[in-house]
Amino acid sequence: MNISQNPIFLLFSLIAPFCQAATDAPARHSLWYLQPADAMGAGDPWMEYALPIGNGQFGAMIYGTLPTEQIQFNEKTLWTGSPTLRGAYQNFGDIFIEDLSPDAVPVSDYDAIDYRRWLDLGTAVAGVDFTSPSDTSVSFSRRYITSYPDGVVAALLTASEPAQISVRLRLRNNIGADSVKVRYDDDAEASFEGKLDLVSYRAKMKAVASGGTVSATDSCITVTGADSLLIVLAGATDFDQHSPTYIGDTSMMHAEVDRRATSAAAKGWSTLLADHLADYTPIYDRMRLTLDEAENTLPTDRLIDRYTQSGFRSAEALMLEELYFHYGRYLLIASSRGVDTPSNLQGIWNHSATPPWESDLHSNINVQMNYWPAEATNLSDLHMPYLNYVHSMAIEHDEWPSYARRSGQPVGWTCFTQNNIFGNSDYAENYVIANAWYTSHLWQHYRYTLDRDFLRDKALPVMISCSRFWLDRLKLDNDGTWVAPLEWSPEQGPQQEDATAHAQQIVTELFESTLQALDIIGTEPELASQLRERLSSLDRGLATEIYDGKWGNPHNSIAVGDTILREWKTSPYSAGNPGHRHLSHLMCLFPFSQVTPGTPEYRAAINSLLMRGDASTGWSLGWKINLWARALDGDHARHMMKYSLNHSRSYDIDQRYGGVYYNLLDSHAPFQIDGNMGFTSGVAEMLLQSHENMLRLLPALPTAWRTGSATGMRAIGGFEVDQYWRDGHLTEASVLSLAGQPCTITYPGIIHAAVTDGSGNTISISTKDTDTITFPTTAGTTYTITL
Repeated sequence: MNISQNPIFLLFSLIAPFCQAATDAPARHSLWYLQPADAMGAGDPWMEYALPIGNGQFGAMIYGTLPTEQIQFNEKTLWTGSPTLRGAYQNFGDIFIEDLSPDAVPVSDYDAIDYRRWLDLGTAVAGVDFTSPSDTSVSFSRRYITSYPDGVVAALLTASEPAQISVRLRLRNNIGADSVKVRYDDDAEASFEGKLDLVSYRAKMKAVASGGTVSATDSCITVTGADSLLIVLAGATDFDQHSPTYIGDTSMMHAEVDRRATSAAAKGWSTLLADHLADYTPIYDRMRLTLDEAENTLPTDRLIDRYTQSGFRSAEALMLEELYFHYGRYLLIASSRGVDTPSNLQGIWNHSATPPWESDLHSNINVQMNYWPAEATNLSDLHMPYLNYVHSMAIEHDEWPSYARRSGQPVGWTCFTQNNIFGNSDYAENYVIANAWYTSHLWQHYRYTLDRDFLRDKALPVMISCSRFWLDRLKLDNDGTWVAPLEWSPEQGPQQEDATAHAQQIVTELFESTLQALDIIGTEPELASQLRERLSSLDRGLATEIYDGKWGNPHNSIAVGDTILREWKTSPYSAGNPGHRHLSHLMCLFPFSQVTPGTPEYRAAINSLLMRGDASTGWSLGWKINLWARALDGDHARHMMKYSLNHSRSYDIDQRYGGVYYNLLDSHAPFQIDGNMGFTSGVAEMLLQSHENMLRLLPALPTAWRTGSATGMRAIGGFEVDQYWRDGHLTEASVLSLAGQPCTITYPGIIHAAVTDGSGNTISISTKDTDTITFPTTAGTTYTITL
C-alpha cells in the first residue's frame, strides 16, 4: 500500500496542522501549558487550568490530566427549578479516560516527556501531546472538539505506533449520582438519564476503536491495543424556550441524543473535524486584531505571571492583551449558539450543583455585559439567543408580564435581578428597570444591521410593551419632571429612591429608541406622540453637583470644586461609595451614548469615573475599560488591563480578587464570564466607535500598541471596517458599506486622506472640519481611506 493511502497516515495528516508537540511553535491565538491541570498545585484545577470548549449550548472542560484524563461537560438548559422556583444551573457529568498502559502509575510519578496541552482559539480544537516515559519512541496525542454541526463533544486518542491505545472509559452522572445510574452495553456505549424539577435529560457516550479489542462491563468500557480511539458524547434536555410550559417532547429529546451520538460515531473523526472547522473558522475569522510586536512564546500561565513584571510594553504583554481579546470572542461563539437562551454567569461551564448566584441570568449588568462585544466584533448572529429570549419572555410567556402586574403596572412586562431559564425572577424586586435595559440590546442589533424585518417583528413589539409599562409607571416629581419611582442604583446606597440616575438614563434610552423605531416602521402614531411629550419633560438622570471634598482633597485627582454626576437625585448620598464596583450612574457614557465629547455632562461623567478609582472586581474592570475608551483615553483604558490580567488569588466569592485565572477565565471572584466579555468589548471600543452615528477611527489607541491592525470590525449604520496603523498613526482604513448609507468618518487630519472606491476611483467628500469627512456609499462597495 502507498503510504499516503494508509488510514493512520491519513489521520495524522489531517490533524497535523493542529498538533502542538512541545517542540512546535504554538498557534498565535492559543493557550498552552507544559503540565496537566492537576499537577500545578491549584486549589481548584477546574477553575484555574481546565480549558473550555463548546458549541454554544453543549460544552466541556478539558483537564489534560495523566494517567486519567477528565472531561467535565455541561448543557446550557440543565437547570433545577421552574417558573415558580429559582433552582440552579447544574453540572451534567464527566468522562474519565484511564490509561491502562504499563506507564499508568500515580500522577505524581508519571513523568511524561515533552508534555503540552493547549487550546487553539482559531480552530476551537484542544489537545494534549506527550511521549511515553518508558518508551520514548511512542508519542501520544489527544484532540478535543465540540461540534456545532453534529451536536457532540468528540475526542480522538492516537499514538505514533500501532496498538498503543489501551484505556478504561467511565461516564459519570453528576446529577443525583446515587439515584441515576450509568448504563453500559456491549456496543461500547454508556448512557444515563433522569428528571429534575421540570426538565428531563439524557447523556450518551459512544467509543469507536480502530484495531484492538473493546469490551464492556456494568461499570466501564475497556479498550485494549487499539491504533486510535474516537469518543463521542451527546447530551440534551427537553427544555423548549417557545413552549408554554418550557418543555418539549421528551421522547424526541431521548431519540435526538441517541441519533447525535450514533451519527457522529459513524462519521468518524476526520469528517467530524472537517465539518467542525468548516462551521467554526469562518465565524472566528470574521474579525482579527493583530499587535505586530506581540509574540506567543511563553506558556499562558507564565505569560500572566510575566505581565505585571514586564513593563507592559514587552512582546509578551502585548500578546496577552491580544490573546485575551480574542478569548472573549471565542467564549461568545462557544456559549451562545443553538437554543434561544442567553449565556449565564459562567457561559455554559459549571462544575457545581450549587454554583455562586445559581450561575443565573443576572439582569443588573451581567447578562447584558455577556453580549456587549457581539455587534462590534462581527458576531451579530451570536447576539440572537439573547434577543430571541427577551422577545420570548416578554411576548410569548406570562411570567414577565405578571411581574409587571406585581409591580403595579397593568400593562407591559418586567423582570428583577435574578432569573432562571423558566421565567422565574426574584431578588431586589425594586429593580424593575431591567426590562428597559434589555430592550436596548434589541435596538443596538438593529442599529448595526439595519434589519427592518427584525425591528418590525422582534424588537418593536418588545419595545412598545416596555414603553407602555414605563409610561404608566413614571410619576411627576416636585420639579415637574417625570421620574421612575422607588428605584435602585445597583448595588449600593439607599435601597429605594425616586429618580436614580441609573433608572432615568435607561428610561431615556428606551423612550428615545422606541420613538426612533416607530418612526422608521411608521406605526403607532398615538404612542409616538405620547413618547415625544413625555421625553420633553423627562428627568434624564444627568444632574451634576460640585465635589465637596468628603473623600479627601484631591481624591483620585478630583479636587473640591470639580463637577461630578449625581448618582441619586435628592439623597445626600449622591456620590456613592469610594471604589464601589458598580458605576450605575455612568450608563450615559457606556453602554449608552447620552454624553459624548462636547455635551455639557461629558467632563462630569469622566470626573465621576476618576473618583471611583481603578482597582475593582473582574466584570467591573471590564466595564471601566469601556468607559475609559469612551473617554478617549487609551492609555488609561490599557492601565485597567493591568488589573484585569492580574492573576486572581481566590476561587470563592470574594470581590477583592478580580483578575484572571491561568486558563484566562475572568475572576469576579469566582469565575464569571462577563468580565471576559467586558474586556473584549472595551478593546473594541478602543479601536472603533460608531455610537455617534459616525466612524471614529482608533479613538483610544494606547501608546504601547504602536503598530498593528484590526480587521472585520462592525459599525452602526451597516459598515465593516479594517484599520492599519504604524507608530501609533492610522495609515489606511477600508470601509465596506453593507447598506448603502452615507459614511461619516472622524480621525485627526483625515481631511488630507485620499478616498477611493473598489475600482480606484476618487470619491468626492464633504467636510465638517479637518478631522471629519462624509461621503455617499453604495451597498456592497468597499472604500479605502489612505493617509
